[in-house]
Amino acid sequence: MKNWEPYRLGDFLERQYDSVSVDSYTKYKRITIKTKGQGIELRDEVEGVEIGTKNQFKVKYNQFLLSKIDAMNGAFGIVPENCDDGIITGNFWTYNLNEEIIERKFLELLCFKQEFTKFSIAASEGTTNRKYLRESKFLNLSISLPSLTEQRCIISKIEEVKSRLETINKLRLEQEQEMNNLRYSVFLELQQNYTSTRIGDVLVSQNRSVTIELDKIYKQVTVSGNHRGVSLRCLIKGSEIGSKQYLAKKGDFIISKIDARNAAMGMISEELDEALVTGDFPLFGFADSINPLFFYHFSNTPYFDNACKEASEGTTNRVRIKMDRFYNIQIPMPTIEEQNRIVELLEKSNEIKKTHKEQEGELKQLMPSLLDKAFKGEL
Repeated sequence: MKNWEPYRLGDFLERQYDSVSVDSYTKYKRITIKTKGQGIELRDEVEGVEIGTKNQFKVKYNQFLLSKIDAMNGAFGIVPENCDDGIITGNFWTYNLNEEIIERKFLELLCFKQEFTKFSIAASEGTTNRKYLRESKFLNLSISLPSLTEQRCIISKIEEVKSRLETINKLRLEQEQEMNNLRYSVFLELQQNYTSTRIGDVLVSQNRSVTIELDKIYKQVTVSGNHRGVSLRCLIKGSEIGSKQYLAKKGDFIISKIDARNAAMGMISEELDEALVTGDFPLFGFADSINPLFFYHFSNTPYFDNACKEASEGTTNRVRIKMDRFYNIQIPMPTIEEQNRIVELLEKSNEIKKTHKEQEGELKQLMPSLLDKAFKGEL
C-alpha cells in the first residue's frame, strides 16, 4: 500500500468512561451492536426501573463502540445520531476518534469490511469457548492508513456506489408498491365483472412421491413468507433424508401449510425443477382453463392473503391451512384470452422490477471488490 503510514489503533482510538447511575424514573435509550460489521442501532427506550444493571455508561454520537464479548463476531461500529446519549453496560467499550489521523467514514468502512474482526481475534486470549478481548493488546495492534486526502477520495468513491444502491433499492420498492397496487386494482375490477370459481377447480394437486436413493444428491427448497418466493434450501444426500418426500417440477405452484397465512407461497423455477419437498408443502399444476401466471398474480393480492389467513386455524404454534377451505377460495375467471392480456400487462411491470433487482445485486457484488481494492491501496 504505497505511501500508507503505520499506526497503532491506540493512536486514533481514545477510551472514554462516561459513567451513569441509572435513575428509576428517568427514561433511557438502550443500544445494541449487530455482528458482522453491520453497525449500531437503538434497541429501545425504557424507564430506569426496567434496567437491571444500574451502573451504565453513556455513548455519544460518532464515537467508536465495540462489544468486548462479541467483537470477534464483528460487533463494533460508529454510534449513529439517534443513539446519542444512549446507555451500555461495562461489556461495551467506547472510544473517541482522533480525526487528524482517520476520517470517521473511513473507520465505518473498516468496520463494514470487518477489519476489526481480525484485530479482535488477534487481541483475544483464553480457551476456545471463553476468549476475552484484551484492550492493551488491541490498542497496540498496527494498521496502515492513507493520508486524510486519500481517505476522503476512497470514501467518495464508495459513497457513490452506496448512493446508487440506495437509489435502485428505492426505485425497486416503489415499483413493487406500484405493481401491487396495479395487480390489486385489476383483480378488484375482475371480481366485479366476471363470475368466480373455486381455486380447487383450477388447481391440480401433484403428489409425485419419490423413492429416495441413498447415494443420490437431492435439492430441497424453502418457501419464504411475504411473497419472497421459493429458493434453494440445501443439497442433501439421500441417506440424510428421513421423511416422505415429493417431487416438485418447474411451473408448480407451492404453498406452506404452516405459513400460507404469512404468504409463504410461490412458483417452482427452472433452477428448482425436481427439488424435493415434504407433505407440508403441497404442489399444484393447473387446469387448461387458467393461465398459471394469471393465478400467480392473483395469489399475490391482499384478497388471497386474507383468504389464506381465514382458511388457517389451530393453536398459536400449530396454525395450519385447512385444505378444504383453501380449495374453496374464489378466483374471478375471465376468458383465457383476457387472462393472457392481463398477464402480459402485469409481466411488463414485473420486468422493470426484475431489472432493478438485478442492478441492485450487481452493485452489492461490486461493493466487496471495491472495499478490497480500497484497503489494498488500489483505488
